[in-house]
Amino acid sequence: MAKREYIQRHLLIARRLKAKPSTYDEIKDFLIQEQEVTGDNFSISKRTLQRDFSDINSIYGIEITYNKKERWYEISEEVEEKPFERILEAFETLSALNFSNQVSSKLILEKRGNKGTEFINGLLYSIDNNFEINITHHSFWKEEPEVRTLHPIAVKESQNRWYLIAFDTVKNDFRNFGLDRIKSLDFTSKIFRSITFDTAENYQHAFGVETYEPATKIILAVDLFQSKYIKSLPLHASQRVIFENETICRFEYFMHPTHDLMMEILKYGELVKVEEPLGFQTDVKNKIKAMTKLYK
Repeated sequence: MAKREYIQRHLLIARRLKAKPSTYDEIKDFLIQEQEVTGDNFSISKRTLQRDFSDINSIYGIEITYNKKERWYEISEEVEEKPFERILEAFETLSALNFSNQVSSKLILEKRGNKGTEFINGLLYSIDNNFEINITHHSFWKEEPEVRTLHPIAVKESQNRWYLIAFDTVKNDFRNFGLDRIKSLDFTSKIFRSITFDTAENYQHAFGVETYEPATKIILAVDLFQSKYIKSLPLHASQRVIFENETICRFEYFMHPTHDLMMEILKYGELVKVEEPLGFQTDVKNKIKAMTKLYK
């Protein structure tokens, strides 16, 4: 079996069990249905399924266990915070590209500039091995690129951009660097001590990578029709509906009220209003006033 089929089978099994616990027969029937669509061979024995469970755990960090009481297999922990959905999305897109003839006329992709993804493998390698790195980075705010010596910590995606989170040895502080602005990446032989920095905790209340304002409760009043889109694609993991009638829907969040969040809210125009906190509401008002002056 081709490696592509192994990977696709792993992701299909994980997707099935993420949706609901299943028996061996239910998993087998699900894979048979999928192979009728793709033309691949997903037939498995119980021994093969156990091997797949082990591979899924080691590769994707998703542990699958057998529930003796219910006699089914289940994912033993929540995987929402892991990149499983994005992995599945990327693989299914790649499969569609390989499957379809003359795909350019059927699958319309956005044209985007360089996102710096060619550096991801090298950065992850340096993170895993605590290698100090030098990058040549061209900030939007400076005319010339700078060489920065960094202790890399993590790579984070935000709004179709990728960022390196690292400790800057010159600034003596944690900084974010857009991968699309990295011109070169060089490894050094110097190994740094492991850094105590909980990336998930530090960015859990962020929209994007900005955290300079303290996280606080934010309430948005959204046009009822527009709220359907925000419900289907939440602005943040903390999103919850606190009120709804025939005209508006109120969403509550716990986030950092930053410039990036303001720009996201403003793109909805008159369909979204900041109700709380009042300071953030004032910031949005001032931004709208400044925009209005451009058209006088």
